[in-house]
Amino acid sequence: MKFWYLDHSAVAVQTDRHLLLFDLFGDVLNPQEGEGLDQGKVLPQQIAQEDVLVFVSHEHQDHFDPKVFALDSLPRVRFVLPEELDVLYEKGIFAANNQTITLVDATITTFESTDIGLGYLVEIDGKLIYHAGDLNWWHWQGEEDEFNLDQEKRYLQQMQYLQKAVGDRVIDLAFVPLDPRLEEDCLRGICAFSQAVKADKIVPIHFWGDFSVCQKVKQAPQAAAFADHVVTLHRRGESFIL
Repeated sequence: MKFWYLDHSAVAVQTDRHLLLFDLFGDVLNPQEGEGLDQGKVLPQQIAQEDVLVFVSHEHQDHFDPKVFALDSLPRVRFVLPEELDVLYEKGIFAANNQTITLVDATITTFESTDIGLGYLVEIDGKLIYHAGDLNWWHWQGEEDEFNLDQEKRYLQQMQYLQKAVGDRVIDLAFVPLDPRLEEDCLRGICAFSQAVKADKIVPIHFWGDFSVCQKVKQAPQAAAFADHVVTLHRRGESFIL
């Protein structure tokens, strides 16, 4: 298995027989000549021979761009979308909160975001892949206690659902938000995730270009139990073979 970090929460994952694309947006969908996954861009010609699954977690502009539907021209492509996007695209596999969708070649379990949209757990080609989208513990300094307590309750509930879905298995590859805007509270989500399930590789996302968060989480005392599983990213288009 191989993955590319494209930008923000946009990633590509190559399994034995499929290419999974998550939360493509903006510049990721505007390749120039000679640019492709290794430059953090999705070039349709580069992936034309792949069996492609495109996942959209929600409609925020840092996770979604309607231009993604231009990939419909690929010979083999399916779109997994939250239900509210059915007004933009008719041929998708539409998912609701906390649902399991069984395809011929994959099983997709969804989780309700603590913001909007979905998180995805994908079982495909013998691998287990998690992409959180905007499912995170959004504890904001200066926000009312009622809001932050509600975030805690909702996030921990979804982690219980994730734990139940994973069981005693290990997630092979997990993409989990690590947003530096949350300041000292940015580790709450990734720590609760790691307490709920085991993941072989944890890839930070949603960090707004601040690659230093990767080292910060690896050095944080509260992350000591899982720090060795966190992947350190350095640039867009960087790839890792697992």
